[in-house]
Amino acid sequence: MERIDFDCLNRLAYKYGTPYYLMDGDVFLHNITSFKDVFVSKYPKIIVGYSFKTNYVPALCRIAKDAGCYAEVVSEMEYDLAKKIGFKSVIFNGPIKHDSIIWKALDEGAVVNLDSLYEVDSIIKYKQKRPNKEVTVGLRLNIDLTDSDGISKIQCGLRVGRFGFTKNVLVDVIHVLRKYGVRIVSLHGHTSSSDRAVANYGLIVTQMLSLCSELHLDDIDYFDVGGGFFGAAAKGIDVSDKPKYSDYADIILDTCLENEWFRKVQPNIVIEPGVSVVANVFSYVSKIFQTKEIAGQKFLSTDGTVFDVKPTLHNNNLPHTFFTKTVADDTYVASLVGSTCMEKDVILSNVRVPNSIKGGDYVKIDGVGAYTIVLTPTFINYLSPIVSIENSEEILVRRRQTLSDVTAVYNNI
Repeated sequence: MERIDFDCLNRLAYKYGTPYYLMDGDVFLHNITSFKDVFVSKYPKIIVGYSFKTNYVPALCRIAKDAGCYAEVVSEMEYDLAKKIGFKSVIFNGPIKHDSIIWKALDEGAVVNLDSLYEVDSIIKYKQKRPNKEVTVGLRLNIDLTDSDGISKIQCGLRVGRFGFTKNVLVDVIHVLRKYGVRIVSLHGHTSSSDRAVANYGLIVTQMLSLCSELHLDDIDYFDVGGGFFGAAAKGIDVSDKPKYSDYADIILDTCLENEWFRKVQPNIVIEPGVSVVANVFSYVSKIFQTKEIAGQKFLSTDGTVFDVKPTLHNNNLPHTFFTKTVADDTYVASLVGSTCMEKDVILSNVRVPNSIKGGDYVKIDGVGAYTIVLTPTFINYLSPIVSIENSEEILVRRRQTLSDVTAVYNNI
């Protein structure tokens, strides 16, 4: 990406308006390649399934496709988008799949990981209608993510996760599927944790290996440990105590390569990164419109919104840089607030800002690549454009939303 300064942001603002996102595809490709390489250095049969739900901007997904990634999708919308983009290889996860999309995915050769008993019934109906077709599916294992101290590491501190089959249920499911001639070629162990700790993957892999060995799942071709990794982070975020890609590779592969079943079957190991490869790929630029002070509190009002940079409304201040036309060393404390009529539209809370800042200056928020664009609603404002700048070439990845886009799904407008 070209050097970012006031003139660069001002030029893009003049051309596309504000706010807008900046995308760096080179960083994305570097992240994916770096993650896969540390696994391949220890075991050659590695598949990266890029997590669409984290950020499904088509231009981004094409980079993943061209890098040899599978598409990892969790809904009919994501599946259809992956196929439209051109993915030949798709991993279809998720808890809700209607018969029509399950059957379509099977017809098109996707790896379909079943999550619930109703999906098993759908597979049986599919097989009965196609008795001469080889039908292959995957199964999601419900993982117990309780550590040695008896503390659950499942996301949000939940005692148990709701996804996948427990071991006892899987015994019956496997029996039924085999009875109807359905081959089980994938085991999926994704479990969202509260801390993304390396040790969690030791628990996941150990339980998956135990099941494969005990139930003789020797047709497994996709040993899918899921995602939820830590990784790419924007500059300004302290990652000194965070896991590295290699830490995850070590615990997953060391555990697998010590296992007798794994050494015999030698399946592909599937990783499904999302946040860990895309978090630092996008930034968000908005324009300052005014500075104001109310009851001793200073505010900078911008045409951006908190819903565009952290739609979950967490309290952390993201890495940011102010770009002013007039440079000054002095600073003061203010909050950056957005353009919606919501008091909670606070983008940055009590941060230091240049004393010279005024209307017409800019702020760039970094680290907004994961679970931002896909969660941003059409709320009060039009969706912002996305601009990619690579090798000094400027590409409009997404134009600004228009009224026609907003009303297109409604009747009688």
